[in-house]
Amino acid sequence: MRILSPLFVFFLVPIACDSGPKMYDITGKVSFDGTPVAKGDITLRPEKPTTAPQGTSIKDGSFQLKAGEGKYKVEIISTRVVPGKKGPMGEDAIEEFIPPKYNTKTTLEAEVKSSGKNDFIFELNSKK
Repeated sequence: MRILSPLFVFFLVPIACDSGPKMYDITGKVSFDGTPVAKGDITLRPEKPTTAPQGTSIKDGSFQLKAGEGKYKVEIISTRVVPGKKGPMGEDAIEEFIPPKYNTKTTLEAEVKSSGKNDFIFELNSKK
């Protein structure tokens, strides 16, 4: 029976763990009707079904994440308290205020590239 050298195993493990597509840094900003989105979520859904969706939180109008090279549909969601409305238990009523054209029926797109900056700005508005 042959025993593998610890040095061989040390070099073999990093190779085995480095599978999958190369990921690139992405940064961006999201505003709604000219105001940075205070908090929300952004998801990049790939055009190629072989690549997994990538998502992260939006905070103070900014986001950062990593994604593989390619074209994506972009979905953005955010909620806010509805002034003067209460829920059934007396809690503040909350609404999803980003229109469906930016999430469930998104028209937003982004292309992550292997060279250059991947910095995306999404200026959303409530007007049709």
